[in-house]
Amino acid sequence: MENKEILKLLKKLLSEIKSKSDNNFEGLGLIVYEDCVNLPVTPFNDEKFIKLPIKEFNDVLDTLIKISNSKNEFHDGFHLLSKEFQLTHISNYFSTPIIEKVKIEKKYGSRYRTALYGSCLPNVLFTAVLSKNYGPIIFEKGKTLS
Repeated sequence: MENKEILKLLKKLLSEIKSKSDNNFEGLGLIVYEDCVNLPVTPFNDEKFIKLPIKEFNDVLDTLIKISNSKNEFHDGFHLLSKEFQLTHISNYFSTPIIEKVKIEKKYGSRYRTALYGSCLPNVLFTAVLSKNYGPIIFEKGKTLS
């Protein structure tokens, strides 16, 4: 899948999550990757209760809405989408280096900054964040796209 098509799906996904989420929405972070080898991620939780990968767009949407709820044990961390736009990993700690050259445009929290820096990593196509208070915001190579 080409980056333009991935970006279009990512925008649609984030928009629909924002419009369909309720008051218990905790926010989310997404990593769209070309290859997840050597990505600095580690799971927060055991993913055995959710069968991965999730391949269909509507199933990805429904799963992300469900797990982004404050009452769901998988709400924390970043969720990973392959370049084929399949949900492959959920609830991961994403440990990125600080990238000094990246311009910080907003003074949002840790998830925002992690997504911004993480978008600069090799094999990362896009990162995205959505919060109760802001977003959606998509990053590519340290630049804000939306």
